[in-house]
Amino acid sequence: MTEEPKAQQTDEEPKAQRTELTAHEKATMTWRWTALIIYLLICFYDFMFVPIWYGINRPDISLFMEIINSTPEPMVQMELMKKLTGQHNPFTLMGGGLFHLAFGAILTGSAFASGKK
Repeated sequence: MTEEPKAQQTDEEPKAQRTELTAHEKATMTWRWTALIIYLLICFYDFMFVPIWYGINRPDISLFMEIINSTPEPMVQMELMKKLTGQHNPFTLMGGGLFHLAFGAILTGSAFASGKK
């Protein structure tokens, strides 16, 4: 009978020790969360904030057409029309989306590494 409580105590002690993180594990968790938050902020900026800003700050078409019609140069008119009808191209998708692949590899690798412990 006296051996059973000792066995229970030894089973409980490793559980208590596992919940405490070392300084290295705390630093690892900090950079993982920091990388995730930075990635989400960049995505929010690139896919939400900038396109909305482009839409809100689009010039008034009637005033813009007057400026285009008063310009005699056809090349200048074409550039002004591009300005009027242009859309936002996400910065992070330039280069084939390599930015997202790199961040995805970093975050996925760190998630798999945290599951091994």
